[in-house]
Amino acid sequence: MGVVAACGDAGGATEGTASPTSTTSTTDTTGATATTDPGTDTTAPTTGDPCAGTTRCPVEGEWPLPKLSDYDFFVEPMVDLVPKDGVVPYTVAAPLWSDAAGKGRFIVLPEGGKIGFTDGEGWSFPDGTTIIKSFWFDHDRRDPAAGRRVIETRLLVREAGAWKSFTYLWDDAQTEATLLKIGKRVDVEFIDEEGVAQVEEYIVPNLDQCGSCHERDDTSELLGVITHQLNMEIEVDGQAVNQLEWMASQDMFSGALPDVQTLPRLVDPFGDEPLETRARSYLHANCSHCHRLGGGAGKSGLVFLAWEEVHAKFGVCKVPAAAGPGTGGNDYDIAPRHPEKSIVAFRMNSLDPEIKMPELPNRVIDKRGVALIEAWIAGMDAATYPDCKP
Repeated sequence: MGVVAACGDAGGATEGTASPTSTTSTTDTTGATATTDPGTDTTAPTTGDPCAGTTRCPVEGEWPLPKLSDYDFFVEPMVDLVPKDGVVPYTVAAPLWSDAAGKGRFIVLPEGGKIGFTDGEGWSFPDGTTIIKSFWFDHDRRDPAAGRRVIETRLLVREAGAWKSFTYLWDDAQTEATLLKIGKRVDVEFIDEEGVAQVEEYIVPNLDQCGSCHERDDTSELLGVITHQLNMEIEVDGQAVNQLEWMASQDMFSGALPDVQTLPRLVDPFGDEPLETRARSYLHANCSHCHRLGGGAGKSGLVFLAWEEVHAKFGVCKVPAAAGPGTGGNDYDIAPRHPEKSIVAFRMNSLDPEIKMPELPNRVIDKRGVALIEAWIAGMDAATYPDCKP
C-alpha cells in the first residue's frame, strides 16, 4: 500500500458541523447521543505536537499502518470518535443490523480529491479515499449517557481503482486500536433494556469475511455510500438540512448536484413512512448486498434491492431455489398475509447457522426487524396473488 496524505480540505469537524467552533450533538444507530466540542485547540506550544489539534496532519508510511492513531483521524481522546478537519462524518437512512452495535461513519478524501456523483450506487472515488466505520456497544442500553465500549474500526481504502479492507481492534483501555488480520470473538458486557446484566459474544470478522458482504462479481463495492442511503435530512447547528447538500457544501463532489428532491432515497425502517417503503428499505440495507445479481446469493433468484419492481423477484409467492432446513417446511419466500408461512421471516427469526439470515454476524436476532417484515407480509393483499396458496 502506498503513501496516502490528507489534510483539512475535505470537510467539517463533526456530523452536522458548519463551523469548527460549534458544539454538535451526534446520534448513532442505537439512538445514543454524544455531545462534543471540536473547537478546542491543543496544538503546540501547549503540547508541542503539531498534529494534536483539530486539523488532520499528512499521513506517512506504507498502509495499512499498525495503529489507528497513526492515521490521525480523530481528536484526542480518540475513543470519542470526534473527527478532525478532513474527516467527514455521514449517516445512512437504513443501517445494517450488526447485533445492536452502534456505528460511527466517516469519509476521508485525499487532498484535492472529489467524489464523482451519480443518482444511484455508482459513485466514483479517487485513489487514497478512506471510508471509516467504528462499532460500539452502550454500557447501559437504557441510558446512553452511561458510556460505551468501542470494539473495532474498519477501513476501506481505495488503491489502484479497488477497495481494500483493514480492521483495527480496540484495547480494553479504549486508548488505541491495533491492526487485526485474523478476526476475533469479543465478549461484550452491558445492561439490557430491562435492566438485566448481559454478556454477548461479538464477532470481529477476518479480512476474508469482508468480501461476503462487499464483493459483487468478485469486485469489492461500497454498500452505504450511495445516493439512496445518504439522501436524507441531518441536523446541522440545530437546523435540518439535506445530507447530500451538506456534503456538497463541504466541496466533496466534482460537480453540482441535481435537485435532491428528484433523487431516490431509502427511509428509516422504524420511522413514519408507509410500511412497505420501510420494509423494502430494511431488506435493501440488510439483504441486498448478497441478494442481487452478482452477489453471494445471486443464484437464489431473490433480489432485495429497494428498486426491484417485480414482486416475485423480491420473494412474493416465489418458490425457493433450494430446499433444506432453511425453508422451515414453507413453500414460499414470502406468503402474502402469512408471515408464519414465509421463509424470509422464518430465517430472520433464527440463530441456527444452517438457517439464519443474514449469515454474518447475526449472533442476536433483530426483533424489531423481524416484527417489521412480519407486519409488512401480514398486510399484503392476498387477492392480488390468487394462485399463491401457502
